[in-house]
Amino acid sequence: MRDAFLTPFDRWLWELDDERLAGLRLRDLQHAVVNDGVALPQLTVLTVISDGADPLDLLEARARGVRSARRSGHVGLLHARMGREDYVVAVWPAGDGVFHFVGSVPVTEAAWERVEQSWMNATAPHLSPVILNRDDFGAIGDGLAEHGDTAAARMTARVLRDHSSYSRGWPNLDSVRRPTHHEALSETAGMLVRTLTLDVGTSTRVHLRRTSGASFYRGEFWLFVEVVLNRLQVAAAERRELLSGREREPLAPAAEMLSMDVDRVDLGDPAVRATVLNTITAVRGVQAAVMHDNPYLHVLVTDFLNGATFDVLITDEGRLDILPGLRSSVGSLARVTDALGDALGMRELSLRPVSRLIDDDELLAL
Repeated sequence: MRDAFLTPFDRWLWELDDERLAGLRLRDLQHAVVNDGVALPQLTVLTVISDGADPLDLLEARARGVRSARRSGHVGLLHARMGREDYVVAVWPAGDGVFHFVGSVPVTEAAWERVEQSWMNATAPHLSPVILNRDDFGAIGDGLAEHGDTAAARMTARVLRDHSSYSRGWPNLDSVRRPTHHEALSETAGMLVRTLTLDVGTSTRVHLRRTSGASFYRGEFWLFVEVVLNRLQVAAAERRELLSGREREPLAPAAEMLSMDVDRVDLGDPAVRATVLNTITAVRGVQAAVMHDNPYLHVLVTDFLNGATFDVLITDEGRLDILPGLRSSVGSLARVTDALGDALGMRELSLRPVSRLIDDDELLAL
C-alpha cells in the first residue's frame, strides 16, 4: 500500500508494532497514545454482534473502501479510504461474540456512515448492530453519575405518533441548572430517543446513540470504556444470547416466541401494520408474504441472504410476536427485530410461550 495521509492518531495506531498492538487494552488507549506524544482525538464506536464469523476477515473481503488489514493478538485494524480521506478502524473484541469498531472519524461524516450502513449491509447477516432502549440510556447515565455530576447537554428523539423530530439542547451556563439524564429522558414520553449527549463532572463528554453506538468527545477515556462501552457490550451480549439457538427442527412444534413490547403504538391500526410490512421488506435481502391480515396479521418472512425463515404475528393481544423457523440465525433475527424495534419504539424483546391463538399448521416457517 502506498503511503497515504492519515491523522496523527490513525497513523500512530496503524504503525504500532505487533507486540504493542497485541498487548493494548482499549481501556489504556488514552494513556498509551499520550505517552507517545500524540493527542487522543474524539473517537466513534459502533458495537456489533457476530454469528461466529470473524469481523476482520469479513470486512477485509467485503467492505467497500478497505485497502488493507492487519491483526496482532486480539486487535484487528482496517485501513480504509473514502474519496481522498484515509482512516483507520480498529476491531476490538469485547467478549461473548461482541465487537467494538473504533475510529477517529466523527459520526457525522460520510466515512463513518459507510461503516454503519455500507459495511453492515456488506457483512449481513453475519454482523449486526443492536438498538438501545430507554432503560439502556438510563443505565449508562446512572453508571456515569457514580463518577461525577452528570448533566444532559443535548437530546434528539422521534415522535412515534407522527414521526416528527424532537431536538433539545441545554447550554452550560452558570446561572442555569441543566437536567440530569433521567430528567431529560422524562420529557420524551411517546417518543423514540435517538441520541443523548452527557457531561460528566467538568471535563468528560460522551454521546450515546440508539443504534449501539457512542462517541467519546473529551475527558477521561477509561470512564467511557468502563461505563459506556461496557453497557453497550452487555446489551449486545444479552441480545445475542436471546436470539441464539432459536431455529427449529422441521415439523417441530413451536414452543417459544420472541415478543416485542412497543411504546404507545396501536398495532391494530392499519397504518401501523403497513409500517410493519414496509419495515420488514426494507431490510436488505428480506422478503415478506402476508398470510392473513384480518383479524390478525400473519407475515411469513424470508431472509434470502442465508435462507432463514420466521413468522411475524400481530394478534389482539397487542404485541408483535416473532416465531423462529428453519435456520433462524442470530443475524437475521437481529436485523429484522432491530428494524421493527426502531420503527415501533421497542421497549423490550423477550421470550414467551407460544400463544395458541394460531395453530401450528398455519405457521409456514417450520
